[in-house]
Amino acid sequence: MIDALDTIGGTYHHGGPYDATLISRNLNKKYSPVAAVQDSNMETLRATPREYIIDSLERHLPLQGTATVPSGGLDLSGSRMSYEEGPDLMREPDAPGGAFKRYDYIKYHPDDLKGKGEPSYTIEKDLKEKKRAKRGEPDEIEMQSGLYSRKGHSSSSKPQRSISVAFRDNSSSSGNAYNNHDLQRRNSTGKKLSDGLKRRWGSIRGKTKALVGESQ
Repeated sequence: MIDALDTIGGTYHHGGPYDATLISRNLNKKYSPVAAVQDSNMETLRATPREYIIDSLERHLPLQGTATVPSGGLDLSGSRMSYEEGPDLMREPDAPGGAFKRYDYIKYHPDDLKGKGEPSYTIEKDLKEKKRAKRGEPDEIEMQSGLYSRKGHSSSSKPQRSISVAFRDNSSSSGNAYNNHDLQRRNSTGKKLSDGLKRRWGSIRGKTKALVGESQ
């Protein structure tokens, strides 16, 4: 389709994302695109649980679950994972070729995970904190186990309910009010509609009687 749309010049094939897997492109191992990534693909498969690989092959799903189980851990079937964990190519300076989009002449904050650099990261962080302060939102929420999620609450404080339970309880307690309000709206809407139909029907009947009287 893309080749047909290109009418400038002679016939030219525009390579797609799957052209690298064609047999014609992989006859010579020296120039084979698949052979160039064979080692990295094998490392990826070693770091992926077997169940995810089966899903990718049988259900034609994108490969996922890579490195979700750390090396030495057990996967879903009980098999022990064994692979070499490489460096973080995005952030670690000792990664092969250096960290991605990290430059020696730019300073980076330790919490800067996206590589924005200074002073951009600090400025954006301060702006976000000011916005949260204006809205009355806390800067951060401490993660705690159990039902006590707020910092400073003792174990004797009242446990918080889940969102679904709270929503269900609120709906049941205020359901009559909501239902009554909806019922009133429906009744008023139906009354307006019926009144309008009566008026139209009455006007039609009046016109019909007038026409009948004139004809007589």
